[in-house]
Amino acid sequence: MLEPLMRANIGRLQTFYDRLPSPARTFLTSARGCFLSRIRYSPETFSFLEQLRAHETWTPNDISSFQIHALKETVSRARATAPYYANYPQIEIRNFDSLRLLPVLTRETVRENRAHLLSRDVPPHQRIIAGTTGTTGGNLKVAYTEKLAGENWAFLLRQWAWAGVKPRQPRVTLFGARVVPITRTTPPYWTHNLPERQILLSIFHLSKKTAADYLKFLHEHQRAVLEGFPSVLSILADFALSRGETIPMRAVFTSGEPLYPAARQKIESAFQTTVFDSYGMTEYCGLIQQCEKGEMHLAPEYGYLEILDENNAPVAADDEGYFVWTGFLNRAMPLVRYRIGDRGRWRLGPRCPCGRAFPRVTPTITRESEILHCADGRILSPRALNQYLKGATSLRFCQFVHDRAERVVVRAVAGNDLAAQEMMKIREELQQLLGESMRVTAEIAAEPLVFPGGKIPLIINRMEQ
Repeated sequence: MLEPLMRANIGRLQTFYDRLPSPARTFLTSARGCFLSRIRYSPETFSFLEQLRAHETWTPNDISSFQIHALKETVSRARATAPYYANYPQIEIRNFDSLRLLPVLTRETVRENRAHLLSRDVPPHQRIIAGTTGTTGGNLKVAYTEKLAGENWAFLLRQWAWAGVKPRQPRVTLFGARVVPITRTTPPYWTHNLPERQILLSIFHLSKKTAADYLKFLHEHQRAVLEGFPSVLSILADFALSRGETIPMRAVFTSGEPLYPAARQKIESAFQTTVFDSYGMTEYCGLIQQCEKGEMHLAPEYGYLEILDENNAPVAADDEGYFVWTGFLNRAMPLVRYRIGDRGRWRLGPRCPCGRAFPRVTPTITRESEILHCADGRILSPRALNQYLKGATSLRFCQFVHDRAERVVVRAVAGNDLAAQEMMKIREELQQLLGESMRVTAEIAAEPLVFPGGKIPLIINRMEQ
């Protein structure tokens, strides 16, 4: 499979890619786009999408029946195929309360037992391995399949439909891919994925110096769909609003970070359209998406969500608690009662005006972080730095402390004896990103720095302290 091969050689491929002229980068981006399009817009994906659209008429009883059946299948399959679950209690899932007789998986448990959580039903050559840093900044390797990638895309297409967006509608994307060389100082700061009518815009070159280039580009592509990390789009919105500009876009889709009310207001004001937020994870065990009426809905076909307190008991009414997921779709690495580390609360009350009976839930804490202001004027979002942690597997936590104008400290909590080596690799790569205007140091710490309320930020700015 092409995708696993690319992921395994990402460092060498990135070096080769960065040396190419812009047309060649577009060619390679489009070649990968052809591969992804084969999955994302396959007959199987559209067939699954048709099923998902039909589920929008489900009643609460329909949803409960589906989820009970899916829980039975998921737990049974996990016991039969993944060694970790072989000795799980032999309980019958008769109702949602039955599930509580099974233990809760922590992120650390998943990290330490990853090999035993892989399903024997999915051969190694069919597994796609991906890294996630989650809330803590500590890396976790997970597995999924091409089939799941297509199903996940169908859920995205369903949310696009809620926004009135059709498949393959032109879109501008600001996620974490290194689409142009870090050292580039003049446009273009973007590349094209022609098969999907997508333009990928760099999140690593945002600064007051480049703001005019980014805004000019967006003006030239107004009315396209805009998607990206909330912190990145908020930076772009600041660029526009500070100049008294607005750029009308078709719709905005955000994911990967919390979308706070102030950021939403800025983004919607700058781009003159509605923001559709979503919450998901690389572990592919749950999904929450915003509808056209502004409510965040659980996707009941994706996984079952419990919201539990510190003692793993269900929270009362609409109290805040920890998200605990049981995923229905990831057959390569089934996760049963997985406490991911994020928090949220159920949103009670009458049915959403959109008419769907899907449960409403509000994520309250995922990753809480600040922005890194570089000495050379660049503005880096938490997700820009997050990309440098995805290859590490030996760190329990990793944070970036900006304690001086010209210095950033990589502060890591070790998970094993290889932690120091991986931390120094992150330090080296971050130094390349930040350039000569800043100095990057590194240190091993006993525990992460925690904000009030239990928030573990990725970036800690001490410049004003």
